[in-house]
Amino acid sequence: MKAQRGAAALPVTLMLAFAVLLAVAFANRSVLLQVRSSVHQLHTAQAQEAAQAGLAWALALLNRTAPIGEDCRTSESASAMAWHDQARLGPLQASCIAEGAGWVCHCPRSGEPRSLQHASAPAFRVQLTADPAQPERWQLVSVGQGTEAGRSIELRQRIGRVPGLDTLPAAALSVRGHASFTGDFTLTHTEAASGGVTLHAGGSVQGASLRAVSTPGTPSRASILSHEAGLAGLSAHGLHASVFRMSPTNWREQPGATTLNCHSACDAALAASARHHTLIALDGGLRITTPLTLGSPQQPVLLVVNGPVELNAAVTLHGLVYLRHTRWADSPGATVRGAVIAENDLQADGPTVIHHDAALLRTLRERSGTFAPVAGSWRDL
Repeated sequence: MKAQRGAAALPVTLMLAFAVLLAVAFANRSVLLQVRSSVHQLHTAQAQEAAQAGLAWALALLNRTAPIGEDCRTSESASAMAWHDQARLGPLQASCIAEGAGWVCHCPRSGEPRSLQHASAPAFRVQLTADPAQPERWQLVSVGQGTEAGRSIELRQRIGRVPGLDTLPAAALSVRGHASFTGDFTLTHTEAASGGVTLHAGGSVQGASLRAVSTPGTPSRASILSHEAGLAGLSAHGLHASVFRMSPTNWREQPGATTLNCHSACDAALAASARHHTLIALDGGLRITTPLTLGSPQQPVLLVVNGPVELNAAVTLHGLVYLRHTRWADSPGATVRGAVIAENDLQADGPTVIHHDAALLRTLRERSGTFAPVAGSWRDL
């Protein structure tokens, strides 16, 4: 009887063992599927993050004003150009591969960037193309991939430019309040197409030595507009907003602007900054002690001066000066080609010459500003 009971138990034991084996195999298969799914999700997430990094990287590079080389880094080469200047010449492509804590990038002036086909680390490739239907708009495409070759995510976004100067000044000198002049201060505006206004003031204008030169045949005093109610009615912030279309804080914080400490003479720092930046905020004022040329007709600059102007050397400036202080002191004689705007009253002393230059101001508006995503234009493909 015992032998018969043992023989009956054997098949049951084998069946139970087989059932356990099937359960283990099924569980192992589930684990393998979960591992594969996790790896797939990891590579997809890597590609997604790489593509998003490409969008952010390209936007940051567009807002850099310094010229770059093919390694996408700042270059002092005479042929180097800022990326946003290159973008105006035609479509651009670039690629980056993650290496260590950063990226190794390739930014050719034309043609294909370095291939990512055999990349063993997360990477992205971006393409920037101008929108033919809308000036100052670009289509940005970023393709990201993870550590698995062949798996990629494509993101698209439209990029626009917020100009650093929104409204072009109509006069060589605009003063929200009262203006007084000592010394041989000269204002010229000889372009009939842009109005010929030499001085636009919200308050009174005083100064027998002030010299105004307008369009041929226009009396100098006729080109000076004082007690303008529209200008006087603006607050200081209102004038800033009408010129720049943003608050003073937002203007300073935009990626395309830089800030310098000019509580003491800042000649060298300002000259170096003006070579690579168009929008410059000067804290403490504008103090110059050595002869200096800032900007050019092709690359004008915009200075927002938070303090008095004290010029103790000959200065030539191409662009716009937005003065938030009341004092302008110039002993040797400075020249401004573009325009000057005073946010409050103005007490000017010295032989400064301000030439209104409409073409230069248009160039300044077209070249300055901040690149930003167009709302609602992001697409995930």
